Order: sequence, then structure tokens, then C-alpha cells
Amino acid sequence: LPWNCVFFTGLYLLGYWVVFARRWPRGAVDRFKAASCCMSILHGTSTSIYMLNLFYTDKQQDGGGENSSTMKFWLASRLGAANTRFEEAIMEYSTAYFLVDLVHYLLFVPNQPLFVLHHVFTSSYMLSCRFYTGHGAFSTIILFVVGESTSFLQNVWTISLLTHSAKLFNLLNVPFLIMFSIFPGVLTPWATWQLCLYFLFSREASAVVPFPLAHYWMWSVFMGISGSLYWVSTHWTQSALAVARNPVFHARTSTLRC
Repeated sequence: LPWNCVFFTGLYLLGYWVVFARRWPRGAVDRFKAASCCMSILHGTSTSIYMLNLFYTDKQQDGGGENSSTMKFWLASRLGAANTRFEEAIMEYSTAYFLVDLVHYLLFVPNQPLFVLHHVFTSSYMLSCRFYTGHGAFSTIILFVVGESTSFLQNVWTISLLTHSAKLFNLLNVPFLIMFSIFPGVLTPWATWQLCLYFLFSREASAVVPFPLAHYWMWSVFMGISGSLYWVSTHWTQSALAVARNPVFHARTSTLRC
């Protein structure tokens, strides 16, 4: 975990001192935000690919699950299984990113409580899963597959907004908001319900994850979903108002904030 923190800190500094050094003066808030995007692009893209591949190969090795009952049995067996070394390595990698990015928000962008709370909930979920229970890593895989799939597009969208790249922003804005609405609005609640069925309503779960902790995990995910829906609905509203004022909507004149 410490070396992963060093790695992401290095990425952050690379973005701040090299990638965006000429775009903003030293100390500019947008320069810090763009540096954070450098970390997020690598983390979100790499973890979503790794975890989607892990999810797929694990299911294939277990026989594929042709019907709903087989699928439920497979899912329950994986959720209750002990963490593998690879799963723990991925959790440490992701936790390091969220911790470094949390420090970024606390120091340079403290007026973003949604992101701060999201990072606190996510980090505590993975830390307790990794170092306390030794179980539940597969639940983080499910959440990352649906939660980080929009990461690359979101960060490119954010950078286009920060840099006032009107053409890129206009190209990405609506597709990104639609995609972001689908994942937190549809897929993530469905995945969360599957986790709730196991962690909160099955006897098997209590043997590996204490009920209060499982309740906290699900509550954290629910809060994350609520924050994401609030965030995307706010941006939909602001986009609609901006278009109503000016049909030729440009990032340079946008009131949107990332």
C-alpha cells in the first residue's frame, strides 16, 4: 500500500509539474484538478480492465452459469470466498489512489464534499475488506466494473471543461452524461441490490463479514450512488439551462463545474 501511494503521488506530481505546467500558473486550482485527472485516468482505466477480465475469467472457470439459480449460487460462493492475493493487490492499488486523491481534495479543493465523502467511503470499504475481514473482495470487483467504466470518459470530459476546449467538450458532454446516468442510475443500483441480498439477508455472509460492517458497506455504496445521481442530475440541469440561454453551447462560456 505505501508504494502504491508513492506511485500515485508521482503521477499527480507529473501531471502538475510536467503535463499541465504550461497551461496554468503555479498554484492554480484548475492545475491541481487536472493533475488529479492524470491519476484518475490511469487508475480507472487499469482497474476496470483488470477487474472486468478477472470477473469474466472467474465466471468461465466456474462453468459460466447458464441459468439464474446457477448464477445466484456462483455469485454467493464468490462473495463469501476469501480474498485472493491478486484481489488484495488490486484493492491496495485502488485504495492508494483514493487516499492520494482524498489528500488532493482536502488540501486544494475542499469545497467538493461529494468527492471527499465518496473517497472516504470507498477507502474505508476496501481497507476493512483487505485488512480486517479478509473476505468480500469480489464485491469490490463488481462495484468497480460498473463504477469505473466511465472513468476515462469522465476525466477527458473534465479536462476539456477545465481547459475550455469547446469542440471536445461539446462532443463529449451529452454522451458522457447519458453514459454516467446509465451506470450509477441503473447498473450500480442493480449490483448493489445483489450485494445486499448476500451481505444483509443471507446467513452465510455473517460467518465471514460481521453484520454491522456489512451494513456499513452497503450504506456506503448507497451514499455513493446518491451522490453520483445528484452530481449528474445537477450537470444535466446546468447543461439544459446553458443550451436554453445559448444554443451554441461552449465550454468556454459554461457555468458547469467539475
